[in-house]
Amino acid sequence: MIPLARKKFPDSKSDLAEALDSALRRFVKKDGDIVSVSARVFPYLDEIAINLDNAKLDSPPPPPPKPSGETKPACEAAQLSVSARKMQIEGAPLNLQLKARDIVFHEGRDANGDVVMLVHNLRSGHVHVSAAQLDLEKAIGEVAQREARKQGITIEQTRVTFRARGPRSLSADVSFAARKFLFRAKIDISGQMQIDEGFRAKLLNLKCRGDGTLGSLACGILEPHLRKLEGRSFSLMSLPLGDIRLSDVRIAVADSVEITADFSGVA
Repeated sequence: MIPLARKKFPDSKSDLAEALDSALRRFVKKDGDIVSVSARVFPYLDEIAINLDNAKLDSPPPPPPKPSGETKPACEAAQLSVSARKMQIEGAPLNLQLKARDIVFHEGRDANGDVVMLVHNLRSGHVHVSAAQLDLEKAIGEVAQREARKQGITIEQTRVTFRARGPRSLSADVSFAARKFLFRAKIDISGQMQIDEGFRAKLLNLKCRGDGTLGSLACGILEPHLRKLEGRSFSLMSLPLGDIRLSDVRIAVADSVEITADFSGVA
């Protein structure tokens, strides 16, 4: 769902490209054009292409508004493509490629009467997300350093290793070398994410181990948070995807962590 922040749905391919471009720029920073729309006869589109290569997202976008009242057909696209190579999300780089075919978009209204554009149905789609392990390690280290400073702790080194434990399972081992005054310690945090047949992602086996006084102090701070997260699950089907459904999710790990998902419409 994309809020277009206007009262009237676009009535040409150039107007639609401009509206989508403006909507995306409220959340991302990027030089150059973001959206291009090709069509011989509007509202029957050949392709909507979204280019977020090297874009920056400094904070998560707010939840999309829920449409108020009924929706109605707006336009159709033979193909939707999204490219987001080297996109920075809160400083963490990742790559995303999405392709979808035969998409039907509906027009809805939010509580203020502004237009929202929704995916009503599609024939098939595929999305691939990847991030280099070294990039994830750097991003996790920066977050850890920022949070540790609040406790007067310095993180001197961060090591992160991800491993695939099956086609839908991922484990992570995070090791920190920490210092506070003259005390040094090694702190190890480990855990696993499992996606079940109902496409629910669950966090399991969260553990913290630390040596010495400083390590015990750090784990004492972290363990209540880990206990809250242990066993917590999140349904991937609850993502704001419109009337479409996941059909498969796969995880692979080498130099990069990769997640691939297939999806389709429900009609």
